[in-house]
Amino acid sequence: MPKKIITVKCPFCGSEKVSKNGHNKTGKQVYNCNNPECNHHNFVEEYTYKAYNPEVRQQVLKMAVDCTGIRATGRILGISKDTVTAILKKPKTGRGR
Repeated sequence: MPKKIITVKCPFCGSEKVSKNGHNKTGKQVYNCNNPECNHHNFVEEYTYKAYNPEVRQQVLKMAVDCTGIRATGRILGISKDTVTAILKKPKTGRGR
């Protein structure tokens, strides 16, 4: 039976220029984006916790702009209100720091 090839794309820039970069502490495969224009180094294809997913973090920020409360945001996204607060307090930092 031939091996099935899975194409992995960077969730931030959509580039297919990725390489494996070991495993994280939960045993998930970590990938490195090799696109020089991408602002992110590493990513995981499937996150263990919802709050680590960049899409969920973006949704939290969008809901905050739309004046959705912290508790309601946590309920809708399935994460704790404390996690929502931590995401909103954390400053946005890029690769260059």
